[in-house]
Amino acid sequence: MRKILLALLPLALLASVGIAQAEPVQEFSFQLRNVKPDGRFTVVFTSRTFDTTGAIPPILRENYLRLPAGSQLSKKFLNKRYYCDGAKLLATLQENPDTSVKFYKRVENLKALEKRLKRPSDRKRLQNVRVCERAKVGQGTVQVDARPFVDEVIPAKIYLFFGKGTQPNAVASFWIIGVPDENAEVVRNIPVVRDTRVAIASNFFNDPSSDGKYGYRLQLPAGPIGGINISVAEVNVTTKGLTLIKKKVTCLKRKKGKCAKRRVKRTTYFWFTRPTCPPSRQLSFLAFYGYDDPTPDITKEISLPCPQFRG
Repeated sequence: MRKILLALLPLALLASVGIAQAEPVQEFSFQLRNVKPDGRFTVVFTSRTFDTTGAIPPILRENYLRLPAGSQLSKKFLNKRYYCDGAKLLATLQENPDTSVKFYKRVENLKALEKRLKRPSDRKRLQNVRVCERAKVGQGTVQVDARPFVDEVIPAKIYLFFGKGTQPNAVASFWIIGVPDENAEVVRNIPVVRDTRVAIASNFFNDPSSDGKYGYRLQLPAGPIGGINISVAEVNVTTKGLTLIKKKVTCLKRKKGKCAKRRVKRTTYFWFTRPTCPPSRQLSFLAFYGYDDPTPDITKEISLPCPQFRG
């Protein structure tokens, strides 16, 4: 892999010259679906990146999202029961290969990996795999622009797992495991593309904005991936999040020393608290895209109606 990256380095330098006059465009959107009375909801996130000149978009120096104020991670999930180590999960998958199954299918079905971890030395790996299975929050697809190395856009699948913060002062993170889509011809025909797998953490920071509109800042991956400068042309991710249901059983009537009648109360906890709906009845989201000179930074805001958590 190192030899391949070194061989591609001159092309990367040439590519950096070609983007001096680039005019990048960034678009993103959020949708809140399946809103439940108990506070649960599904988030659909999409983004597009392209250059108006048709050139290779410049590499991002920094990229983050700001989330609406009041929407915070529940303390019920900030513990080792839900802290998946995505880097360790990826390493475990690679150390226990199964050539009969496409790699992305193995990420989707972690139960099969659990069955392969039978040695005493696998105990900690098995424990992490089980946590990751519990902590899966979403999945989606990306389209990777890897020009000039590959002319075609490379389709890939991504999987999101909740995790512990990986940077100082981070509240928590989610791990992104990215796998090229082995169903695509461009992936099958280029071994270095086909065999690429990445695990990257995105961190949540409690960083309220001065205007009161935003609370958390979600720091997204930026810069080279695997040592190669790429541009993510399109992202489509559906995040269902995490749900915990706790039961409290109360005995209402006893007979002959045993409980003859019970009352069961179920309480549902969602991984995010409900966002605060402002007087405008609109929730705001912000995205920041930072570039090196001479390309100017881009800041974009969107808004959508507050969800109706009705019984």
